[in-house]
Amino acid sequence: MKKQQKNTYLFNQSQWKEITITPNAIKQILFLINTNAENKGIKLIVKKSGCAGFRYVMELINKEISEKKDNIVFFYKNILIQISKKDIPFLEGITIDFVQNNINKVFKFYNPKLEKFCGCGESFSI
Repeated sequence: MKKQQKNTYLFNQSQWKEITITPNAIKQILFLINTNAENKGIKLIVKKSGCAGFRYVMELINKEISEKKDNIVFFYKNILIQISKKDIPFLEGITIDFVQNNINKVFKFYNPKLEKFCGCGESFSI
């Protein structure tokens, strides 16, 4: 993992116990982060999308970590994670997994609070 930056903006992980990342997902995320020396971690985002309303997005952070008040930043098993505070209600309780189905490899987000998935499985509502 890259050298840790200032601790002043890091979210207290002991208060954020609601995200779980499986060993397969941790391995793949760390692989993706380490493909470029500029990558710092990941950003979890909830975007409006699809017929059900929202979808999960995971992006690599390859620039300075945002220290804005509306973001939280914390480490989960050596993975730097940034989340916008507005997305926390959609991310609490999720499990992120990395699965292979035949030749397809994909990150899956499992949320016990989901009320509805769209037919294609790309969007959800809570």
